[in-house]
Amino acid sequence: MPNVPHGNGHRKVNEAIVRAIQAQIRRGELKPGDRLPPERRLAAMFDASRSSVREALRVLELSGLVHSRHGEGNFVAETLPGGAALTLVDYLERQRTSLLDLSEARKMFEPALASLAAGRATREDLEELRRAAEEEGTQLRAGHTQAAFRADRAFHHAVAAATGNQTLVTLHSYLSDLVGGGRREALENDVRRAQSALDHRRLYLAIARCDGAAARATMLRHLENVERILMDAVLGYQRAAALLPGAPPSRARPASPRRRSRRRTGSP
Repeated sequence: MPNVPHGNGHRKVNEAIVRAIQAQIRRGELKPGDRLPPERRLAAMFDASRSSVREALRVLELSGLVHSRHGEGNFVAETLPGGAALTLVDYLERQRTSLLDLSEARKMFEPALASLAAGRATREDLEELRRAAEEEGTQLRAGHTQAAFRADRAFHHAVAAATGNQTLVTLHSYLSDLVGGGRREALENDVRRAQSALDHRRLYLAIARCDGAAARATMLRHLENVERILMDAVLGYQRAAALLPGAPPSRARPASPRRRSRRRTGSP
């Protein structure tokens, strides 16, 4: 497999990986049932990061060209899809809208939790926050994404618990269940790896010094960073999906992922 050229304008590395693997399947160099090389080897072959390889493999899996077997690796599908690209494009657009809805809800809810936690956190609460933040940093540095994901979730749960309001904790737990996939996606992003532990450390310090305004602002900035990373990932998947056979012509999208405002109709 050839190296992916860098610095080629709008096309990202993961899109080029999708195109290269797709071409090998089309030419018969990779046959149905063939096992793809491991992620680490693919990253070396394409001179790419492992996160870029994961994103490319996910696009190929969602499109039906590749499937993953737990503990065994990634394989070319036994039956290659025909019009799967159109289904994938529709799925990704729904995913984009869903993520925006979820992000909007989080930005309304979680900064308020952080502000309350700053005024109510006990020593035990602060210790739980500190422990979760340190654990996330340790696991991210070690490259253990699943363990970092659990520590990330534990940190946000500890913020909710520090409010001392069980109803808010219950609501946050429900919201956190919806966040799960996006949180994993964000933690696999190289930039997010560097930023996540720093954001959580700053938030812990704001809560520890009882600064509600700083805690609210820090949580909001953190969630805005996550939203940008997730929208970049989804848009990358959409661009890569457009390379697959049967994909409809790409439609121009607004530069910002923000939803358009909804106007009221009728008399005020």
